[in-house]
Amino acid sequence: MKTADLIEKIEDTAILCGAATWDNCGVQIPNRRKNVQKLALALDPTEETIQAAIAQGADFILTHHPLLMKPRYLNRLDTHFSIVSALIQNDICLYSAHTSLDANPEGPAGWLARALELQDCKILGASCTFEPEAIAFTPSRKTAASSMLYEWENHPHIHCVRHVEQMINVTYNKEHRSTVLAQLAADLDELPIFIPSTPDTASRSLGFGTIGTLPKTVSFGIFAEQLASVVDRDYWVKSGPTPESVTKIAYCTGSGSDFAPKAFAMGADVFITGDVKYHSALDTTGCILDVGHFSLEEEMMRQFALQLATELEDIEIFFLPAQDPMRLIGPFAE
Repeated sequence: MKTADLIEKIEDTAILCGAATWDNCGVQIPNRRKNVQKLALALDPTEETIQAAIAQGADFILTHHPLLMKPRYLNRLDTHFSIVSALIQNDICLYSAHTSLDANPEGPAGWLARALELQDCKILGASCTFEPEAIAFTPSRKTAASSMLYEWENHPHIHCVRHVEQMINVTYNKEHRSTVLAQLAADLDELPIFIPSTPDTASRSLGFGTIGTLPKTVSFGIFAEQLASVVDRDYWVKSGPTPESVTKIAYCTGSGSDFAPKAFAMGADVFITGDVKYHSALDTTGCILDVGHFSLEEEMMRQFALQLATELEDIEIFFLPAQDPMRLIGPFAE
């Protein structure tokens, strides 16, 4: 399939307008190929992951974590240089769906809520409401428009771009209409006739973290057993008081401990996340379970691979598993 169509499909789930302002989502390293035959998914763009993807013939790599949060020079022969060199030499595109994926609870980020069968789920921290709107236009200078397709596809306020025969269809978030139309006109150096069109996606509420209710109230011990059956990690870290019973659960993938106070204010009996900081643990008024950054997000990306495999039949899709970099050692560790 076309590279642009694959990116459009990724962003139908990992919606860019939901990403955090500090983040670096989207294309990390572009390539010259216009078509994708093999797509590899992984949690991190490590050197080992990139080499494994190359060995399996991938021409597009989709990771959760970005290559970098901020640009940096390639002025040292280090791991970063090796990764970038390998991607460029093998003409492989690297794309990051980071907080853009986290912010869509209907996508793979909601895997734990579905595994625990949480009901009446709500978002802990709203990011934005994606209300799609679309326009179509016929540019007078087709060469200029064609050269801008890649830039438009990667514009933070544009959801997707389709080139159908002589017309270009653009779907964007309704609240950014004036910005998008002004950008199109500036890039084309003309004011085309914009015709209302049908958006390529439905409206969605985006944000970080989920809170919901278990099908029935259980003891903390029973809940811990349920959680252990779906979270693949040998140990957790608990902070705060242990509730006698558990009804309402909140969680946030990755480093989400900042949402704990809001979760407890919304009635959560337990808040699940990864990377709980010392003072978050010290000050918490409720029960926080740190089950590990890796365990929550590795499964999220595996689920994303399964989702894309069912939606995209004309390319080969495979998941590259990794090992949790945080491992328990000591007299009781195996």
